[in-house]
Amino acid sequence: MAHIRYADSVDFYGSLHGRFPVILSEELTVHRLSLQYLLSLRVMCAERTLITYAHHICDFLTQLEVDNNGCSDEQRLAWDEIDDSWLESYRNELLSRPGANKDNTKNYVAQVLRTVIAYLEWTQTQGYSYNLIGVEERCRVRLLPSKKDGVVSHPLVKRLSKEKSAPRTAPRMDWIEIVKAHTTLGANNLQVRFELMVDWGAALGLRAHEICALNIEQLPERKTAENAAIAGENVFINVVTSKGSKPKVIPISPLLVKRTWDYIENDRSSTVKAHRKRNRKRKDVYVESSSIFLSSTTGRALHPRTLSNQVRSAFCCAVECGALTKDELVWQHGLKHRFTTDILKGLDSAGIQRVEEIAKHLTRHKSPDSLQTYAVGRFFEDSNGS
Repeated sequence: MAHIRYADSVDFYGSLHGRFPVILSEELTVHRLSLQYLLSLRVMCAERTLITYAHHICDFLTQLEVDNNGCSDEQRLAWDEIDDSWLESYRNELLSRPGANKDNTKNYVAQVLRTVIAYLEWTQTQGYSYNLIGVEERCRVRLLPSKKDGVVSHPLVKRLSKEKSAPRTAPRMDWIEIVKAHTTLGANNLQVRFELMVDWGAALGLRAHEICALNIEQLPERKTAENAAIAGENVFINVVTSKGSKPKVIPISPLLVKRTWDYIENDRSSTVKAHRKRNRKRKDVYVESSSIFLSSTTGRALHPRTLSNQVRSAFCCAVECGALTKDELVWQHGLKHRFTTDILKGLDSAGIQRVEEIAKHLTRHKSPDSLQTYAVGRFFEDSNGS
């Protein structure tokens, strides 16, 4: 049965990894194919994201061994038994496993399947498999071509993504503050970045990919924010990357803008300097990204999944030390739930008619019907919603 070990202080041409995942067989031999795949992802993915992918692939390889009486996939690179039926059986097996977090099961299974499909595509691209996966009829794992940007997906993943999860209570602000205080990130500049990104999500209702896509050029100038703070006014930011790809101009607190400029001039600057120094040692040129929130691993924009994983890790840490319970759930998209619920409650308190219709524009939802998730929950909170 496959399992994971971690290599400490691995140096990839001057780029240090504190914990690099390595998948081993039961005989403690390195699974070389998965190692090559993880190595190919190390430049694009943060360390935690890489570890998450490793766990997904390790589970997949273990299932292959179970189905083949201990035969590993490296002994049978053709993987003749893998097809759509096998993936469906694997999906069902994942769903049937007992777990502490049953509300998140379908989402987790969809994540595992996405990782596995990406891994299978890589094996075929690298020549380790043939006619295994693709949109063509001859492929044993058939993908669905998408109308948007040529992106493909598998029917199982698409089906799981469409299934609605059980309604969740929007995380209260005191829960969010506890999660911010329990970040598992060690370096101070990473903690500052994490807390700031959480505040952007809660204060503006931004999704993970919207936060990670923010550029310095979009940010109002510090002087503009200072003048607005003195006058007690908001400033505005143009969110270019949003759901539906339509730019949105939204108000933002000048204090949040000032904090963001503090981060850019101090903590973000130290990240840029570290990558310039690292690239000089490798005799390479580091091209600074215009993104506000940079990955300390890649030097480019932080990946949305990394942000979601960091929020999840901080929540689990808060639960483990007793600061929160499992029912007091905080997740990254829950920050938008908090923002939307507060908007609805504020409109209710003001006695405004057609609340959902107005809230649709303020929260950047497509239609009032999409607000049904939040419409009832707001009446079950206490008076301050926190």
